Amino acid sequence: MPRKKNPEEKKIQILEALNQCLHEKPFDKTSIKDIARVAGVNHGLLHYYFKNKEDILTQYIEYVIDHYKSLFNDWMISQQTQNIGGKKLVEDFFGFMNTRITLNKKLSKVFIEIWAIAAYNADIRTILQQAYQEWISALSEMLNTATNDPAAAWKTSAATVAFLEGMALFSIILTPDTFDFNQVLTGFQKKIIETL
Repeated sequence: MPRKKNPEEKKIQILEALNQCLHEKPFDKTSIKDIARVAGVNHGLLHYYFKNKEDILTQYIEYVIDHYKSLFNDWMISQQTQNIGGKKLVEDFFGFMNTRITLNKKLSKVFIEIWAIAAYNADIRTILQQAYQEWISALSEMLNTATNDPAAAWKTSAATVAFLEGMALFSIILTPDTFDFNQVLTGFQKKIIETL
């Protein structure tokens, strides 16, 4: 007899179902029934865990952000155990970001949708603002270990995060024959490291 899933596992199953749906069509074209079908549950069960479709989206965004923060924290711990710092830490961070986030086409496609929603939805915008502030701060702390100039580190960090998000958008909108995304990313990041 299969084991029953606990409520948290069931919620994650539903959030992952929304993720799959967003790979196929926009959020406004995705119904509660679509999410339930992909999750393999009765659509009435979604209302047990979530207030409405927007609540599923809000919790999904928080779930995705928490997932990538956890990946980043694990990565940082591995860097600290290897005693990596300064420019090498920044270089390794860029490599991590490029492979795990910026050039992750599935994640970028979903976030294009989320950015569009955030333009008109204050709750979603607030979640993204907090996530970007945390990302900028984390990169700024790393850059500051190499420059010892907190103001310059913060400005460079904010510009870098904006550039990475722009490259994520380009990787979805433009074709790979337009230019080599990885080459553009690493070239830009190399210039940042050289200026530290």
